[in-house]
Amino acid sequence: MLDALSDHPYLERIREAERVGTERLLSYFPAWIRNILAEDIDGVEEVAMDLGRPLVVRIRGEQKVYKEVTQSDVEYFYNKVGSFRSNGRAGIPGTLHRISVIRDTDDLAIGFTIRFGRAIPGIAAPLREWIRGRESTLIIGPPGVGKTTLLRGIVEEKAKTLKARLVIVDTSNEIAGDGTIPHPIIGSARRMMVGDPRKQANIIMQAITNHSPETIVVDEIGYHGDVEVLETARRRGVDIVATVHGEDLRDVLENPVLKPLLGYPDLETGKRLTRPVFQIGIAVLDKGIYKVYPDFSSAIDQSLRKEDPEGITINTRKS
Repeated sequence: MLDALSDHPYLERIREAERVGTERLLSYFPAWIRNILAEDIDGVEEVAMDLGRPLVVRIRGEQKVYKEVTQSDVEYFYNKVGSFRSNGRAGIPGTLHRISVIRDTDDLAIGFTIRFGRAIPGIAAPLREWIRGRESTLIIGPPGVGKTTLLRGIVEEKAKTLKARLVIVDTSNEIAGDGTIPHPIIGSARRMMVGDPRKQANIIMQAITNHSPETIVVDEIGYHGDVEVLETARRRGVDIVATVHGEDLRDVLENPVLKPLLGYPDLETGKRLTRPVFQIGIAVLDKGIYKVYPDFSSAIDQSLRKEDPEGITINTRKS
């Protein structure tokens, strides 16, 4: 993996962005929570703060429980964040962290979920054989296994050759971070921000018609009409790299919204009507563990026949 990481100024920009962003996020927490997180800040994945409930911190895959969160803790954190978008999320400019709010019936903040987003240079390098070309790619996985992190890594790899012809449609700014200047992990790729997820389809169409991309990157498809727009994009010769929720390929095939992108699969007959939009499939089994479907059409057909689709398992934890 290190052969892809020889650009020292690039790496230094990423390290500095990560350091500054993490320090700023830590400053949002009350002192007692900040001290807990600082004990293993590199391993912190998610924090759940709910009024009157124990603090829960997920560290390196393990959930740890601490004392109850007080009203003053909630107010301190909320005032530090400042404001949330209409979708209940907030971010920190120049970082990949995500903060989501829980409100009561009076619209008052009573809880937060804080996900620590991290740029990992070279994370997609072990998959380079399948992602460096022009093939459209679908990334499948349940929440919390690292789909967006892998997507970001694929952007990093593809941007080396596509540069400005790679356009990210960044809903909630999870791929390239908050703020007008994107996180340096995306290299020379361009980013179009989507403040409201309901506008995602419209921004995708703007990207296609106004900015001549060869590849469009979208996180979490299947909402607010984006499927039809992505199908149109592929017919126009634009490649798509996207993520979708699902434990496995079968879950994705059972999602009726996604059928146009998967060749209109029929679960009863076990057949599909057309070619899928995607040529490559990647299932994220766990953090750093992937199952690649180099022939996604065949994998879909095998799954429709209730067979285990053929794929190549890549375990980057061993490297």
